[in-house]
Amino acid sequence: MIKMQFYNLDHEVSFEDLENFNFPNQKIGVIAHIENENGEILLQQRGIKSRDENGLYEDIGGKVDKEDTSFKSAIMREVKEEAGDEINLIFSDSIGIYHCYKKNINWIIIIYFAKYIDGKIKIMEPLKCTDYHFFKYDEAINSELVTESCKYLIKSIKNARR
Repeated sequence: MIKMQFYNLDHEVSFEDLENFNFPNQKIGVIAHIENENGEILLQQRGIKSRDENGLYEDIGGKVDKEDTSFKSAIMREVKEEAGDEINLIFSDSIGIYHCYKKNINWIIIIYFAKYIDGKIKIMEPLKCTDYHFFKYDEAINSELVTESCKYLIKSIKNARR
């Protein structure tokens, strides 16, 4: 069973904000919600070496490393690792915290909005990602190819931006 909760924020997430979350088997991650000029969302298709949900699409993201100096530096590193360094994005401050309980892990994920400007999107880890695709919001929410947790997050972000 997947349990999900989205917390909208009006400030950049700090380590102090995360003190409110104290779950067993907790991991901290970051996600980039990337939108192009047409209002479409960039999602990646999970490959055979992904942790779970192989073949389905979701936002670019990953675990925060001890070497990361901030959550924003973590998401910028993740995007570069997964989509290459030729993609030109403008990142906002964090827009929310997403708690997702999935497969006995309590994921606390800091969400960043990013505007896709231009550049080549590369598949840098072909065993973890097999494709990138821009989806219209409704297309992503109604697609069987998008993970349930990603659909929940898309709806939450859309509602928070109203």
